[in-house]
Amino acid sequence: MRFDPAETVNSASATEILPDKQPRFSGMSHVSLACRDLVESKMFYSEVMGGELVHEIAGFVEYRIADIVIGLSEQRGGWTGADDEYPHYAFYLDGANFELMKHWLDRYAVPNYPYRRDDTALIYFRDPSGNLFELYCDRGYEGIASLPLAPRRGGQAIDFRSLNYRWNANSTTLSGMTEIQRPRFTSFAHASIFCTELEQAKRFFTKVIGGELIHDVDGFAEVRIAGVIIGFTVRPGTTTGRDAEYPHYAFFIEAKDFLPMVAWLRQNGVVTTEPWTRDGVKGLLYFRDPAGNLFEIYCRKLGEAASFARGKKQGGGYEIDFAALNYEWDG
Repeated sequence: MRFDPAETVNSASATEILPDKQPRFSGMSHVSLACRDLVESKMFYSEVMGGELVHEIAGFVEYRIADIVIGLSEQRGGWTGADDEYPHYAFYLDGANFELMKHWLDRYAVPNYPYRRDDTALIYFRDPSGNLFELYCDRGYEGIASLPLAPRRGGQAIDFRSLNYRWNANSTTLSGMTEIQRPRFTSFAHASIFCTELEQAKRFFTKVIGGELIHDVDGFAEVRIAGVIIGFTVRPGTTTGRDAEYPHYAFFIEAKDFLPMVAWLRQNGVVTTEPWTRDGVKGLLYFRDPAGNLFEIYCRKLGEAASFARGKKQGGGYEIDFAALNYEWDG
């Protein structure tokens, strides 16, 4: 059974629950990424990123890193483009851990580029599939003056292609290496994604998603949504593939706001899936922004979920047509 928004009972009932005020997300649940090789990625996210394995089923795993969950699943493409800066995913860390992380990445043969922007020290690197990460240290790094300037502060352009690599996990074994302290991230900082029209993206993420615009300069803007920063830009990058599930970005929502949020999105011209469930307890919904980036709404416990269609992977008949979620937005 594939999703047809014109024919689903749940679709109609959700639309009838008209919110009297804009519903809100309550936090960020997870970021789920595409990978080339799940076995290789599991080793990378546990050994290099220091993730805690919190969920594993056939073809999909999740790691908790600091205060965010990173999901991983094999897919033909979907990681950051070889020459692109977007999408990328950033973690905060303090000065001591910034220095440790520089050595840690080198130790595991992960190409990286440390640099500075004003009083902030940063490092770009990729996972073995090509997903781009940024480390963000805005205080306490004593060696900041030794780092090259950011491109928009007079420094050279970053060669993002040079950060791609074929990772040989067997060559990174630590036998014979000097023991060093494992670095720790403080928290998830932001997800920065590509958009096709910056003004449209600003309208969408503020008026529809309810974000607070906190930064807007030179083709790049950021909003704060439920305590998490989402950046978007027209600089070189890619969105979630037309038929793809990864990458996607998931927000928690409280039970009382789940169906009102479905209605709110549809009222504002956003195409969504039918509300669905994996287990009859959690309420789930997918939608895209106007550029095509895929988002998920995640409610951990929802009474109405008992009547929702169950996903095909969980033994139900509901199969999501991700291509059908693309739309032209006139908001």
